[in-house]
Amino acid sequence: MTYTKIFLALFMLVSLIHAIAIFFRKEQLRRITKIFIIPPLLAYYLTGTDAISILPALALLLGWTGDILLLKLNDRLFFKLGLGAFLLGHIAYIITFVTVTGSIHFPALIISAIIAVPYGIAAFRLIHPEKELIIPVIVYMAILETMNIIGLQLFLSRMDLYGFLIFAGCLCFMVSDAILAYFTFRTLPRYGAILIMVFYALAQAGIIIGLMG
Repeated sequence: MTYTKIFLALFMLVSLIHAIAIFFRKEQLRRITKIFIIPPLLAYYLTGTDAISILPALALLLGWTGDILLLKLNDRLFFKLGLGAFLLGHIAYIITFVTVTGSIHFPALIISAIIAVPYGIAAFRLIHPEKELIIPVIVYMAILETMNIIGLQLFLSRMDLYGFLIFAGCLCFMVSDAILAYFTFRTLPRYGAILIMVFYALAQAGIIIGLMG
């Protein structure tokens, strides 16, 4: 087994242990494993591609920063900083997708842009953020929807497995962040915390593996 495969296996193992720690309410183990989810995936990317791009690596580092900051999810300052870190990470992914996307599928672009509006409104009403977080949440949702739209364009321009993984990763990010946003302003149950991290791990892995392809 190469070092690259070892790093990917380690990422999957740490993610699994993290989900188990949440389920059994092992708080210390949960906090420790959350810090070590992204580093193996970053190492997987850096050792597994011949053409390293700074932006995907930066997106992973920003996601890692967000993970650490959101360890204090109930602290509004750390929540805002974590939100900002993930926002910048999404922007890094968007720029990456734009640079590797081939042709533009205009019908899909128009349809997805139209769908994004009512989806965003419905999601915002469901989340119902506090007044001080209304603008940050709107901006974050707009960037997240943009990443999904560009991810779809990338997939349609390539029509291969790796393009699908990138788009699927974008969708997983949307699901993870929607669950996180919803429960940020409510009591977070165990199943919610598990779903957040499962979809988050799938999102990061899908995008990175897709980009490496």
